[in-house]
Amino acid sequence: MRRLPSYLLYGLLWTLALLPTPLLYLFSDLLYGILYHLTGYRKKVVAENLRRAYPGRDEQWRRRIMQRFYRHLCDLIVEEIRMIHMPTRELLQRVEVRPADLERFEKMKEEGLHILVGAGHYGNWEWANAFVAQTSYHVMAIYKPLRDKVVERLLSRARLRWLDEVVPLHRVYRAILSYHRQELPTLSYFITDQTPLPYESEYMTLFLRQPTAVYLGIEKLARKFGDPVFFLMMKKKRRGHYLLELHECCLHPREEAPYSITEKHVRMLEQLIDEAPEYWLWSHRRWKYTEQVLQRKNVVLSPRLRDYLSRRRNETKTLPEENV
Repeated sequence: MRRLPSYLLYGLLWTLALLPTPLLYLFSDLLYGILYHLTGYRKKVVAENLRRAYPGRDEQWRRRIMQRFYRHLCDLIVEEIRMIHMPTRELLQRVEVRPADLERFEKMKEEGLHILVGAGHYGNWEWANAFVAQTSYHVMAIYKPLRDKVVERLLSRARLRWLDEVVPLHRVYRAILSYHRQELPTLSYFITDQTPLPYESEYMTLFLRQPTAVYLGIEKLARKFGDPVFFLMMKKKRRGHYLLELHECCLHPREEAPYSITEKHVRMLEQLIDEAPEYWLWSHRRWKYTEQVLQRKNVVLSPRLRDYLSRRRNETKTLPEENV
């Protein structure tokens, strides 16, 4: 009985996914009115995140970005629903992949190279399957398991229409090691802007003007196996249409300075967000553990973050003198 609501949701989403995409966008318009105007779904979280990330912007600008974000969020919801039954032909019509990227990866695959690809919760990261559908690589996506196993099964079923497998985060090392031993060239796809728990946090940097804990997973794996690292940039051209670009982080990770790989993909995501902030997932509490992590003695702080904290401390010290 406890899973009955989840099974009902499973059936509803599976049925909605049968509707054509243009019709689902009408549902998105209705959903926007409900989430933004009626229920105010996570509006306080979104407003606070935008205020912290863009302190120099005025309230009118942040309100405009918030409204655009909610419209995109509703589109994102229906696009993920549609993915359950979306024909590959339609996906490829809606997501443009640069031919040069496809050609480069096919050449790397022929050379027997394994690659690691990072992305953020930006644009429609699920529709990155448009690239997967056109590569001969064995592709696995890395994910954090959901509490609701019924919904997780539905999402996995949708993803596996194009992916070869989905692997939980705690099993990724063994999976990559296995494919190296089998000499099966594999593309491993990560979402890099998830929030580590305080006890998992090892490294902090400055991201969107905020001290931010980030996972070191891609960097550790790249150094261990020597696999090249790329970052996926997904830009929204218009409603329901995206441009997918793959940018090089590093080809020889063992030659990189410590934490430089992480800094590169963090800066790439930050640049992408600053260009069009409304397409990032502002509704998740990205900085909820910041103070707890800063108090941990074994967390490494990037030079950029150390400079920021030093300036902030100096500004705080001068406030009493200025107020006298």
